[in-house]
Amino acid sequence: MVEVEIEHEEENELMNRREITLKVDHEGEATPTRDSVIDEVASIANVAKGNIVVAKIDTQFGKEESIVTARVYDDEESLKKYERDYFKERG
Repeated sequence: MVEVEIEHEEENELMNRREITLKVDHEGEATPTRDSVIDEVASIANVAKGNIVVAKIDTQFGKEESIVTARVYDDEESLKKYERDYFKERG
């Protein structure tokens, strides 16, 4: 069972986004995929999946929890304007 908890959330008005740090507890399971993290963030932040970029999923060896850094944009235009191409492609 995967449990997601928001560790830190910061509003970045200049770039029209929220920067969120999540703790994902995935006991007995593999490190979550970017797609599954995007689904969780979309449900928590109540935004469209296309407005979310997962910058990093960090899992320390031997631990069953990951720290996720995600950016949630207000609109797709801002995402296209500020994100690097490879982040846009991988989500």
